[in-house]
Amino acid sequence: MDFAAYLRRVGRNLRRARWRAGKTQQEVASAGVTLRYLADLERGTRNPSLQMLFDLGQILGVRVADLVEVGERRAAVDLSQVPESAAPKAGRKPSAKKRAK
Repeated sequence: MDFAAYLRRVGRNLRRARWRAGKTQQEVASAGVTLRYLADLERGTRNPSLQMLFDLGQILGVRVADLVEVGERRAAVDLSQVPESAAPKAGRKPSAKKRAK
Protein backbone atom coordinates (compact mmCIF):
# COMPACT_ATOMS: atom_id res chain seq x y z
CA MET A 1 0.00 0.00 0.00
CA ASP A 2 1.34 3.43 -0.81
CA PHE A 3 1.21 6.32 1.63
CA ALA A 4 -1.56 8.17 -0.21
CA ALA A 5 -3.82 5.12 0.13
CA TYR A 6 -2.91 4.88 3.80
CA LEU A 7 -3.88 8.52 4.36
CA ARG A 8 -7.25 7.92 2.67
CA ARG A 9 -7.92 4.97 4.96
CA VAL A 10 -6.95 6.99 8.04
CA GLY A 11 -9.32 9.71 6.82
CA ARG A 12 -12.09 7.14 6.46
CA ASN A 13 -11.44 5.93 10.02
CA LEU A 14 -11.58 9.50 11.28
CA ARG A 15 -14.87 10.15 9.50
CA ARG A 16 -16.39 6.95 10.90
CA ALA A 17 -15.20 7.82 14.41
CA ARG A 18 -16.87 11.21 14.03
CA TRP A 19 -20.09 9.57 12.87
CA ARG A 20 -19.92 7.11 15.79
CA ALA A 21 -19.56 10.05 18.17
CA GLY A 22 -22.58 11.71 16.53
CA LYS A 23 -20.65 14.89 15.78
CA THR A 24 -20.67 17.10 12.72
CA GLN A 25 -17.50 18.45 11.18
CA GLN A 26 -18.41 21.86 12.61
CA GLU A 27 -18.69 20.44 16.14
CA VAL A 28 -15.30 18.75 15.92
CA ALA A 29 -13.77 21.86 14.35
CA SER A 30 -15.04 24.05 17.18
CA ALA A 31 -13.06 21.85 19.60
CA GLY A 32 -9.70 22.91 18.21
CA VAL A 33 -9.14 22.24 14.51
CA THR A 34 -10.27 24.24 11.50
CA LEU A 35 -13.14 22.93 9.44
CA ARG A 36 -11.01 22.98 6.28
CA TYR A 37 -8.20 21.00 7.92
CA LEU A 38 -10.64 18.41 9.30
CA ALA A 39 -12.29 18.01 5.88
CA ASP A 40 -8.85 17.55 4.29
CA LEU A 41 -7.96 14.92 6.88
CA GLU A 42 -11.17 13.02 6.24
CA ARG A 43 -10.50 13.10 2.48
CA GLY A 44 -6.99 11.82 3.07
CA THR A 45 -5.27 14.81 1.52
CA ARG A 46 -3.47 15.92 4.70
CA ASN A 47 -0.94 14.13 6.86
CA PRO A 48 -1.96 14.65 10.51
CA SER A 49 0.65 14.96 13.22
CA LEU A 50 0.66 12.57 16.13
CA GLN A 51 -0.50 15.46 18.34
CA MET A 52 -3.46 16.09 16.01
CA LEU A 53 -4.40 12.39 16.03
CA PHE A 54 -4.21 12.38 19.81
CA ASP A 55 -6.38 15.51 20.08
CA LEU A 56 -8.96 14.17 17.62
CA GLY A 57 -9.02 10.85 19.48
CA GLN A 58 -9.78 12.72 22.70
CA ILE A 59 -12.54 14.74 21.05
CA LEU A 60 -14.12 11.65 19.46
CA GLY A 61 -13.58 9.22 22.32
CA VAL A 62 -11.34 6.79 20.42
CA ARG A 63 -7.71 5.70 20.63
CA VAL A 64 -5.08 6.90 18.18
CA ALA A 65 -4.66 3.24 17.23
CA ASP A 66 -8.32 3.15 16.18
CA LEU A 67 -7.69 6.03 13.79
CA VAL A 68 -4.51 4.67 12.20
CA GLU A 69 -5.49 0.99 11.94
CA VAL A 70 -6.18 0.33 8.28
CA GLY A 71 -6.86 -3.38 8.24
CA GLU A 72 -3.51 -4.81 7.20
CA ARG A 73 -3.01 -7.40 9.89
CA ARG A 74 0.46 -8.38 10.97
CA ALA A 75 1.73 -10.21 13.99
CA ALA A 76 1.27 -7.99 17.03
CA VAL A 77 4.48 -6.65 18.54
CA ASP A 78 4.26 -6.15 22.27
CA LEU A 79 6.87 -3.46 22.82
CA SER A 80 6.15 -3.31 26.54
CA GLN A 81 7.90 -6.68 26.89
CA VAL A 82 11.23 -5.45 25.47
CA PRO A 83 13.59 -4.78 28.40
CA GLU A 84 15.65 -1.58 28.60
CA SER A 85 18.75 -3.78 28.65
CA ALA A 86 18.00 -4.79 25.05
CA ALA A 87 18.85 -1.29 23.82
CA PRO A 88 22.10 -1.16 21.84
CA LYS A 89 24.97 0.86 23.19
CA ALA A 90 24.99 4.34 21.69
CA GLY A 91 27.05 4.52 18.53
CA ARG A 92 27.94 0.81 18.47
CA LYS A 93 26.93 -1.81 15.98
CA PRO A 94 25.99 -5.30 17.16
CA SER A 95 28.91 -7.69 17.04
CA ALA A 96 28.99 -10.35 14.33
CA LYS A 97 28.37 -12.95 17.05
CA LYS A 98 25.08 -11.31 18.08
CA ARG A 99 23.93 -10.80 14.48
CA ALA A 100 24.37 -14.48 13.71
CA LYS A 101 21.77 -15.49 16.31
